[in-house]
Parts: sequence; C-alpha cells; structure tokens
Amino acid sequence: MIAKGRIQKWLRYGIWALGAAALAIGVVWWKSTPRTDTLFEDVTPYSGISYVGVTYGAAWGDFDGDGLPDLYLTDHLNDAKLFRNLGKGRFADVTKQFFSPKDLTGDKHGAAWADFNNDGRQDLVLLAGAAHGVGEEAKHLFLNRGTRFEDIAATAGVANVLGRTRMPLWVDLNGDGQLDLLQGAETRFDKVVPPFVFIQHAGKFLASDDTLQFASRTAPFCVLTALRPDSRSDVICRVSAHTLTAQFFDTATQPLRASAPLPQTAFEDIAAGDFDNDGFIDLYLARRNPPGPVAFGRRSTNQVIADTVLTQANIDKPIGFSFRTSGHISFNVAPVWPSDWLKAEQIHVGAQGMRPDSFALTLSPETAHAKGTASHQPGAQAGLYVGQIAPDRWQVFVSGARDLLASSGSKYQEVAVTMTSSRPITDLQPIGASVAPEEAPARLFMNRNGKLVEEGDKRGVNARPIAAVNVVAGDFDNDMHLDLFVVGSGEIGKQENLLLLNRGDGHFDVVRGAGGAAGGPTGIGDSVTTTDFDGDGFLDLLVATGGSMGRSEGPPSEVGTYHLYHNRGNGNHWIEIDLEGTVSNRDGIGARVYVTAGGITQVRVQDGGVHNRGQNFQRLHFGLAKYTQIEKLKILWPSGVTQELSKVAADQLIRIKEPPRSGPANVPGTSK
Repeated sequence: MIAKGRIQKWLRYGIWALGAAALAIGVVWWKSTPRTDTLFEDVTPYSGISYVGVTYGAAWGDFDGDGLPDLYLTDHLNDAKLFRNLGKGRFADVTKQFFSPKDLTGDKHGAAWADFNNDGRQDLVLLAGAAHGVGEEAKHLFLNRGTRFEDIAATAGVANVLGRTRMPLWVDLNGDGQLDLLQGAETRFDKVVPPFVFIQHAGKFLASDDTLQFASRTAPFCVLTALRPDSRSDVICRVSAHTLTAQFFDTATQPLRASAPLPQTAFEDIAAGDFDNDGFIDLYLARRNPPGPVAFGRRSTNQVIADTVLTQANIDKPIGFSFRTSGHISFNVAPVWPSDWLKAEQIHVGAQGMRPDSFALTLSPETAHAKGTASHQPGAQAGLYVGQIAPDRWQVFVSGARDLLASSGSKYQEVAVTMTSSRPITDLQPIGASVAPEEAPARLFMNRNGKLVEEGDKRGVNARPIAAVNVVAGDFDNDMHLDLFVVGSGEIGKQENLLLLNRGDGHFDVVRGAGGAAGGPTGIGDSVTTTDFDGDGFLDLLVATGGSMGRSEGPPSEVGTYHLYHNRGNGNHWIEIDLEGTVSNRDGIGARVYVTAGGITQVRVQDGGVHNRGQNFQRLHFGLAKYTQIEKLKILWPSGVTQELSKVAADQLIRIKEPPRSGPANVPGTSK
C-alpha cells in the first residue's frame, strides 16, 4: 500500500513537470482563470535607456537631489552606466560626466545608493567578484562630491579585495545613527575568509564579523525588514549551510542574535511586506530548481540554445540532444567553462567526422557527409559530434576530456550551442539525461503574531508554475493591498514574467501576460526593481534580462537588455513619502511608516530598497484606493522617536524630517 503523502508528492511533481514541458514549447498553464488587467506598457524605446549585453541588477537613487529617481546599471562585465532622470519619462547617459573610466570596469555585481555620511547627497557602493574566486578585486565606495563621484573604498576601509562579493546592504546595525555596510558574498575557492560586515565610525569602516555570525561563508544577499511591530528591524540573509538556507538577525541585540524560523528551503529572492494588512510583515520567497545536465532556452520558433554540462558523474556516458527541423541550420558553438576545453577542430560532422574550420557552421538536409554521427568514446577526449539521423532530425553528442577534468581543477566542462534554422525547430529532446523542471513552488510565509506560517498554495501564488529568479512587492494598482511581480527564467532561457494582484485579503490572482510586462524570450531573467520614475503616483518597473551568473554566462545572456515598464495608472489615490533622519541615519533606513485611511492601516519598512541583485527606489509608496485624505500617519524612527501626522491630503509627495528626541511628537509633514 502506497502512503497518501507519497501519492500527493508524486502527483504534485507531475503537475510541475507538465507545467515545465508546456512552458518549454511556449504554452503557459494556470490552475485557475487569469485576470486580464493591463497595468504596464513598455516605454524603453522612448526612455533613452539603451543597452544590449550582460546585466547584474539595477540601483535607483536620486544622486542629484532633484527629487527624480536616477538609475545606475553595473552591466556586470561591461562598462557601468549612470542615467540621469530628465523628467517626462526621459533619461540621459551622464556616466562620463560623473565617473572616471577606471571606475566603470571589472567583474561588477550589486550596487546600492545611500547617504552613508549624512551630508545630504546619495553615495554609491559597488561590489565585485574576486578573479574566479581565488584572486583579488577591489570593491568601490563612490562618494558623491556633487559634480563627480570619488572612489574612497580603500581609505574608508571597505575595499575588501579578497571578498567574492555579490549584493550590498546599508543598515544601522548598532543604533548609532550611522549606516553600516554588509557585503553579501559567496565562499572563496581557497581557505581565505574575507569579512562580510563593516561598522561605520564617522566615515571610516572597521571589519566586524563578530556583529553578525553567519552559519556559512556563503551569504550572497540580505534584506532588511521588521517581523515584530514592537521591536527594531530584522536582517534576513540567504545562507548555504548544512541545515540552513536563511538566517534572521535581530538588530535590537549586540551582537545581533541569530535565529532560523524558516524551514530549509532554497530560494532566489525575498519580498517582504504586509500582504493582508494585519500589521505584521509577511515573506514571499521566489524559487526555482537547477536545470539538468542538458538544458534548453528558446529565443524564437527558429532559434534555440542547448547548454550541456559534463561532470565526473556523466563524463563517461553518451550525452547530448536531438531536435527536428527541415530547414538550413546554423550551429554556433561556444565552450563556456573552461573557455578553452573544446577546440574548433574537435567538432565532427556526420558519420565520417568532417571537421569545420571554426565554431560556426551551417548545415542542411542536402549537406554532403552530414548523415550519421561519428563514433566516439565518451570521456576519452573532448569533442562535439553533429549528425543528421533522419530527413528532418538532427542529433548532437558532447564528449568531455576526463583527464582534463581531473588535472585542470575545474569541476565541470560546459558548452553552449546556439541553433538557428530557416524553419521551426521542434521536438527538443535530451540524450543521456532527463528533463529537469526548473519551475518550483513559491513559499509565502504569513506572519501570525511573530510566527511564520507557510500558505503559498492556499493564497494562490502558485496558480501558475514559474522558475522565479527575482521578485518585488508593491501596490501596483493603488488599491491599498500589496501585489507581487516575479521575474521568470530558467538558467538558459527566459520565461514569461508573473504578476500577482492581491484580492484585498492576502490572496492573489494571476494576471494574463503579467499585466503588460510579460517580457520576451530573449536573454536570461536577472532582476526587477520598482520606482515611480515620472512621479504620477503609480509604481513602474525595470526588468533586466542579461542574467549572467553560473550557466547563464555566455551566449544565453549576451543578448540581455533592460525593459522599462510604465504603470498606466487608474483613478485610485496615493501618497509617497521621503524620510529625512536627524538622530537616525539621514535616509531613515530601518524606520517603519504606518498610513491609515478609511480605517485601513498599511505599513512599510524603509529597507533602503535592497533585495537580491537590485535596489528599488527608496521612496515609500502607498496606494489609497478611493480615499483622498490620510487620517493618521505614524513613523517609528530607528532612534526610537515616534512621530505622528494627521489629516494629510492624498496624491502628493511629502518629505518628513525626524524631530529631535526631546522635540514634539506630532509635527506636520512638508511637501517636496
């Protein structure tokens, strides 16, 4: 007799696998009828933001103090860019005006704006890798001089040249009113252990890993939130330990007390927000599964990327893929890692092993000597074997070099093959490996008075299977309820994005075509960030599609770009709030803001906008539905000061300055 739980597990896996197969051929499955709201329109062509290539997130910040969100793009291995917001939806590339050419290059990862020295100007931290995990590369701290940015990382103490860093987080860890810096990082491949934590002392930083004690040397990113209304902020970090995937740190204690209230579950990103307006912050975890040894990405009906990874587990086995097409087909072969493990002369076409003179070749059903596949011994030597096995069917075998795998220190050999045909490419099948669905159910942990309870399926966030790589929460329709936008992507091919609109009770509906921001199949999903770039009171989106880490690096991500989605808006009202700390850090990072209108209270945490591979614009946004006035606006500043405003008009941006500890608790907000 088979246990009921095991039957449910098998059935659930079958549903996810069916969804994966459907997505691979361009079909999207839902468990319920999707909504058809159109919230967004792609305005990238008119914005002035133009780029093709690899990406690593985006960071929004007002570097010139004009109240408009500007945009910094690290562009990973390509030169970074700074775009100034000119207003009316237009941006200008001002990189050369503000940055030295030497500050634009390198293996750049996450960036985040903050006024770390409380001088009224937004500064910028930029993290980087460490030369394949065993070398050195300085990180950057760009001080905003008003007319230019000066890299002071070395003198400030945060260059951390040995750190294999990923995403920064600005946060006041010790409550002294100064922002400290977390440098999220991966484990190095040697025994060196660079610091994660840097505590600020009047513009200088000291490494202090005793402040946060991680369970692992892999903690690539952290986010800031507040899980208990009566306490200070919490730092939540993704880690990779034997029994832990996340650690929580309480900033009310010194050193920060660590806990692990979540079950062990892998995830790509976190969105924190009060999804049911009960006053407690909930957590959405975006998740995806790793692909199998052979993975596919479909750019169009006629173009496919096949990525194959050989390890000690499969290097002695026949492995590859097959497909159907009746057209002329071009193969572009790219050895990804190591970059020299496969040579052009090691490509063999047909049973006779005809060898091309480059990594690019074009074949057709009429090509002489293309029929059949040359015999070979898998693992004996490196090679790629292409052949026609039927009038419209082709197969490709990949063979690795076992001795090279053992001697080079590399744990794998990887090759990406881009196939472009004059006719549709169909019936993609792995050889020697099974299809591994990358779609994974999201986790939605609802906060029940401090206890996190998983309710993802119950609340509809898994109605459409997705391989989720990044997520943001925001009230996109200004109805007073937080929604979710999720970037979908496999490691080799982009998937359709997902918009989940909150019904008003913490349950979510899928919106067809992601409400106008579904995105295309080109590139690899990287990140999404929120901002109201035109100041109309509705949250817009920027989606990056050049994700270039791990197997995504190389051909899959080289055609990445950015998509700026403008929110078309509706008749609902809104309020936007900038905070200015005086006793607290100037950005007010760590503050909690409560807005009550129509008897409904919403809460936002000033978290600096940081999540994995991205920084949302820090400005706090609240949808107000039909209400034109806020009954009460309350701020709990990191310093402990409580500030209240009443009868605040809707549809405006206000700047609220923290009063002194001895000052009045109730002061008016000021328009900006």
